[in-house]
Amino acid sequence: MTRKKVLVMLGAVVLAVGIALAGIWYNAQLPPLAYPGAPAQDAEILFTTWADRYPAEGLAALTLRTTLQWLAVTVFCTLAAVVLALYYYKHQRELGYFLLYLAVLIAWGAVIILFPISLDPVAAALKRCFFPLTVLAPILLSSALTGVAPVSRTQKLLVLVLTMGYFPIALHSDARVRAVALFGGMIYCMGLLLLAYAKGSASVLLLLFPYAVTAGLRTWVILPGLDLSFFSESIRFYLVRCARIYDIPFTLGCMTFVCRRFALQFDRTEHLARELDERVVQRTRALTEESEARKSMMLNIFHDLRSPLFAVSSGLDTLEAAPDALPALLPAMQQRMTFLRRLTEDLFLAAKLEQKQVMLNEDRVSLSEAAAAVCESCQNEAAKKGVTLTTRFDAELPVWGDAMRLQQIVQNLVTNAIHYTPADGTITVHSFAAEGRALVLVQDTGCGIAPEDQAAVFDRYFHTTADTKHDSTGLGLTIAQELAHLHHGEITLESEMGKGSCFTLALPLLED
Repeated sequence: MTRKKVLVMLGAVVLAVGIALAGIWYNAQLPPLAYPGAPAQDAEILFTTWADRYPAEGLAALTLRTTLQWLAVTVFCTLAAVVLALYYYKHQRELGYFLLYLAVLIAWGAVIILFPISLDPVAAALKRCFFPLTVLAPILLSSALTGVAPVSRTQKLLVLVLTMGYFPIALHSDARVRAVALFGGMIYCMGLLLLAYAKGSASVLLLLFPYAVTAGLRTWVILPGLDLSFFSESIRFYLVRCARIYDIPFTLGCMTFVCRRFALQFDRTEHLARELDERVVQRTRALTEESEARKSMMLNIFHDLRSPLFAVSSGLDTLEAAPDALPALLPAMQQRMTFLRRLTEDLFLAAKLEQKQVMLNEDRVSLSEAAAAVCESCQNEAAKKGVTLTTRFDAELPVWGDAMRLQQIVQNLVTNAIHYTPADGTITVHSFAAEGRALVLVQDTGCGIAPEDQAAVFDRYFHTTADTKHDSTGLGLTIAQELAHLHHGEITLESEMGKGSCFTLALPLLED
């Protein structure tokens, strides 16, 4: 616990004690309601007798008392109406306890106004019942508002037993026993609030200091029942006791605490609403961009489909007119059909990946062996273009995945490198382990990728803005990245214009 918290808690205790001591001192300066040696009588009878003896002063005192009584009841009723409205729209347990507390205060205030004299045994018993309720109700309300409440079944049972045992003591016929019980209840509630503040809830100060004021004022109400030699209740203090204004500070503190909590909830709601609006805007923008990208992709696909189809169609028309041209036209037609078949296969796989319909036949796979098999099959294609394909595989690199799909990832990377690497260029495929991951680097000496294109290189149907022409479908890197994600991995890119590109496949490495 910090020094600041200790000082604040000590300040709350000093405030309560200081108000009580200040009241005792000030009361001693005023004429007492009952003079020493006078027979024990009800305080209201003594007050009425004094008012009859001094009509002018008595009328002013009665008017002041009535005004204060109705003022207190009005405050409690107003707060009850506000809390009831809040409870109607938001059924929270804390608001229910607050309504219970306010109902007790309103009922007791009404009883004091309607039955000021306690000669009737029923009225006297009813008054004795209310004060313990106004001590227990703040305890219940403070527990609910601060969250410092019994949790386990044993704790709840213990609290119930203590509460049931408290009432007989608080309702005891001996005024001193009742006073001690009431003091104990107030000290317990004060300790409860101090404990809640000590646990780190700074907002409890909205309850702690108002209750300290109320506890100090309530001390003036309890002291007359102790029949102490140094405290003989004065007329002014009796007016305060009848008016019940001493409960207003804690009640207003509770109202402030509740309003603060609702204000924070409203702030959180508004913040969440703004976040939701921003997410909706971002999602709408993303969907719009995706829709535009899809339209662009479809246009590109239609364009690339038309070219081979037009070439094949034109070749067939030529063959129909001149069958002798078959040897010259056949290689070009085969090349166009190969591209068409590859484009169709890539489109079909990309669609399946987008719909999450690609199933992996997972097993333990050596990533180095998969990469070696791909490089061996791509040697002929690289040689035809005059590109040197070199490999270096440092270890077995065991990973968990689908061997065929892993080969497809590496093949797309190697094929892409061959497409963008000019004759006499070099492609290096290197596999190794680092930081618990299996890595395959595919580095080329091609044209490189412009910085403005690197962020979109894995987008569907991406073509670099470079002038290099090739037969790529534009889906290879997209398919490779999505397959890498299915294997809980990722492909990253490093590229510099004129110096080439380096694609790195990283997958989780299996431990032996």
